[in-house]
Amino acid sequence: GRATEVMVDFIDYYDEGTGFTAMERPTGWHAAIMAAMIAHRRVPTGVIPVERAVPGETFVAELRRRGFQIRHQVKPLDS
Repeated sequence: GRATEVMVDFIDYYDEGTGFTAMERPTGWHAAIMAAMIAHRRVPTGVIPVERAVPGETFVAELRRRGFQIRHQVKPLDS
């Protein structure tokens, strides 16, 4: 019920081990995460947008588990 500002930093770099660029690395991870969650029946069945099927915290945790660095800040705005 209060105005809030959320800042998310997602910065990625070239991965020498895989040869993937910073543009290539995050491409497709959301689909891979969702495919795994669907296979493990961790999301409801049917046509549901990602942002409704999986809580944001869960999705970010899955990204972090895959080595992505994500930082966020939440601060209430003055009325």
